[in-house]
Amino acid sequence: MFTKENKYLFLITVIFIAACIETDIYLPAFPDMMNFFSVSEDKIQSLLTWNFIGMCLSCPFYGPISDAIGRRTPLNFALALFLGGSLITLFASSFDFMLFGRVLQGLGSGGCFTLGTAVIFDAFDEEKAMKVTNKLNTIIPFIMAFAPMLGGYLNYAFGFRSNFLTITLFVLFSFIVCFFWFDETLTTEKKIKLNRKKLLEDFQRVLFSSNFWQINLVISLVFGGYLAFLAGASVLFVIELGVSKEALPFFQASLLGAWLVANLVFNRLLTKWGARSLKKIATCLVLIGGVGIPLAAYLDPSSPYLATQFMMIYSFGSNWLFGLYFPEGMQLFPDIKGVSASLFTSIRLFLVALIIGLSSFLYDKTIYPIAGLIFGLSMIASLCVFLYERRKLANTASLENTQATAASSQN
Repeated sequence: MFTKENKYLFLITVIFIAACIETDIYLPAFPDMMNFFSVSEDKIQSLLTWNFIGMCLSCPFYGPISDAIGRRTPLNFALALFLGGSLITLFASSFDFMLFGRVLQGLGSGGCFTLGTAVIFDAFDEEKAMKVTNKLNTIIPFIMAFAPMLGGYLNYAFGFRSNFLTITLFVLFSFIVCFFWFDETLTTEKKIKLNRKKLLEDFQRVLFSSNFWQINLVISLVFGGYLAFLAGASVLFVIELGVSKEALPFFQASLLGAWLVANLVFNRLLTKWGARSLKKIATCLVLIGGVGIPLAAYLDPSSPYLATQFMMIYSFGSNWLFGLYFPEGMQLFPDIKGVSASLFTSIRLFLVALIIGLSSFLYDKTIYPIAGLIFGLSMIASLCVFLYERRKLANTASLENTQATAASSQN
């Protein structure tokens, strides 16, 4: 039976699917695209950087607008923009035109991430929303794990254009499904009139929250390190370390496989150990991966295997951190979910774009810059976890003392 949960799970998956694969499917084609467009390693990686910049520029607008007029119209607009950018990348004959298409794709896919997240917390209560989020974290990694393998095969068999054709077809499918089947999830009584003063106050409320920044930094930094490795390895492994184009997708899929395995055991271990213990273990795994990659670079800089193995540990821990902190962050401001979702997404993507841009700038045809960057990101993210959890524990203790004092005074 197609229940309400299954219906929205399907719709949200459709909303996310194209936005997720467009960052992974074409990475194995980087070396061939460098040759076709006659550009350098840092130039080709800018296709990923500017795509994320497009996402982060659009996200702050989708949230407040959708809070005022509903999710459906902004979502259809975002998918239409995404489709237009995809068509440009499909037929681009120059690198600048390709870059322009990638920016448009980012402007559109930013709406998919922001509005898809808002829809989850519109359609379900907090407990149900977390379960749906965990289900998505199981479905989406399967798709993402398959994306680079599919992209590698398509690039090898049909050329890099086939990757962008695949993205275009997925976006078209998402647009058709959402246009004809998506029902508005934001009820009339929950719509907020678009008021500039109120909007600025809402933005200020979120942006001046230390909890918001600490949670967002944890998610952004570990995800940025993960994508920086994927983007850098796409060029480094093939051109400098001798990995074949056919084998490269398997290196990328191994990281997504680690993410997927972590997600499959997440709920069971969360029930068994609790969120606090799982956060500690996840942070340790990210630290092990972050420290291990520079160690691998020192021990064997010409081999892709040891670094990839440590990156799998990093990816495993990153999944648990994301699964624990993202729902927690979305509940910081339950009355302004659109604004909260847009800022969470926008700032995360902006930081990821900066990290990938920095990785491209530091690239010197060795693994050392990427290894050093991931080491630094893992250290900062771990510090943010420590500070956030310490403050949370202190606030909980203070609240319990206040309640105990109030109870004793009543007695």
